[in-house]
Amino acid sequence: MAAKSKGLGKGLGTLLGEVADISKVHEIVPITEEDLKKEQTVKLRLVEPNRDQPRKEFDEEALNELADSIRIHGIIQPLIVTNKDAHYQIIAGERRWRAAKIAGLKEVPVIIKDYTEEEIAEISLIENIQRRDLNPIEEAMAFQKLINEYHLTQEALSERISKNRAVIANSMRLLKLPVDVQELLAAGTISAGHAKVLLGLDTAEDQSSAAKMVVEGSLSVRETEKLVKNFGSIKEKEPKQKEELKNQLEYEQVENLLKEKLKTKVSIKRKSDNAGKIVIDYYSLEEIERILSHIK
Repeated sequence: MAAKSKGLGKGLGTLLGEVADISKVHEIVPITEEDLKKEQTVKLRLVEPNRDQPRKEFDEEALNELADSIRIHGIIQPLIVTNKDAHYQIIAGERRWRAAKIAGLKEVPVIIKDYTEEEIAEISLIENIQRRDLNPIEEAMAFQKLINEYHLTQEALSERISKNRAVIANSMRLLKLPVDVQELLAAGTISAGHAKVLLGLDTAEDQSSAAKMVVEGSLSVRETEKLVKNFGSIKEKEPKQKEELKNQLEYEQVENLLKEKLKTKVSIKRKSDNAGKIVIDYYSLEEIERILSHIK
């Protein structure tokens, strides 16, 4: 019987039920009432992630650390899955599933639950929000998906996932930013605070240009507020783009050859077609000596 969706934001422990003892390994079988109450061990190859899971990015280093822990201690908290005929679909625990694959496990502990698609979407979002696993764009897209697919108002979604309506509204506003700015936010290059300030600019072109200035200048949120406030006058003062210099590909090839030869970072900074400078980075006195030995 499907669980009621009311109160889904009150905690995954209440939502997903208590964990019982591990029982036998099995292939896909019809769910019984007894299956819904206990922890079981299933073959890893029968478990698949939810393609609609809001979280899209997983930290590789953190996954490897979790895999190391799993090799030593096993999976302490079972995955929550639902029966999808040919496989089990993960409701909660994709990170553990990925780490289990890295660790070389053949079986994983699961608890089988019988939820509707809407309930699965809500639970996946709640789990990631509670663990703070989503970047701001993933979270905004998850809110939008629930509202659009299940015809919810922001107020109704707020009640169901125990999230302030204003937080949901402000989050979804981030999706109005141009794609390149969204990518900077998703990657953590700029913060949600920066992004909200950039929304104060009228056009996508201005938002993209300002975001580039924020990144290049390593501006704080307060400095970004000043930038946005004075953006019109700043744009007017921007220098015209320099004409593209000739033979740039050849200079890039020379730069790469120098990097390979000197085993350090080398930059060719061109001022004109016939003038510029070569910058060679070093990180110790010993490295200077090594570089000099290659130049002599």
